Amino acid sequence: MLVTSVGMNTTWGEMMSQISRDNGEETPLQVRLNKLTSSIGKVGLVVAFLVLIVLMVRYFTGNTEDENGNQEYNGSKTKVDDILNAVVGIVAAAVTIVVVAIPEGLPLAVTLTLAYSMKRMMADKAMVRKLSACETMGSATVICTDKTGTLTMNEMKVTKFWLGEEPVEEEAYSSISPFVCNLIHEGVALNTTGSVFRPNSGSKIEISGSPTEKAILSWAVHVAKMDMQKW
Repeated sequence: MLVTSVGMNTTWGEMMSQISRDNGEETPLQVRLNKLTSSIGKVGLVVAFLVLIVLMVRYFTGNTEDENGNQEYNGSKTKVDDILNAVVGIVAAAVTIVVVAIPEGLPLAVTLTLAYSMKRMMADKAMVRKLSACETMGSATVICTDKTGTLTMNEMKVTKFWLGEEPVEEEAYSSISPFVCNLIHEGVALNTTGSVFRPNSGSKIEISGSPTEKAILSWAVHVAKMDMQKW
């Protein structure tokens, strides 16, 4: 076997690095929530400004009354402290409108909705690892994928064997010299940690180990006619 690259330099490593990389892209739901929050904030500011203007005009024109039924503002007869208290109350009411305009429970409601969607998708045999992916995966009708071990049998098989630069067909393997065959058997035995077990003479061989090791051992036993008891 000729190893050309390992780790993150392999094709699999590049794929995993792209998947795990955070590109900062917002999901469709986040984009809509940002627009909604911005719209609510703008409406809240406009309403607060209008309330501030209307209350100020009503107060200084003498159209507001206190708890005793008297006018709160009566020109120069009204004390400065009373005017300041009234103005502060009006400003506080306007600021309160701005503060309560954006609902604080909106992010929590979104998270609970996505969690519920993830649970529903699990019932449909679709596992979503990232919560935000439920936004787009929930509307998918067809998923085309190839994942070993999830949709397949999690098995690998040796399809071609090279001796030097020449490929060797399965039928022509018997023409290889015994010395080279012995080296191949030794290489398979030293570079695999799996095991080959045959319960009895007529039963099927059971091979344990990683998918790669099982493929190599299966090829060595069935094609290379390797005696596992010897090695």
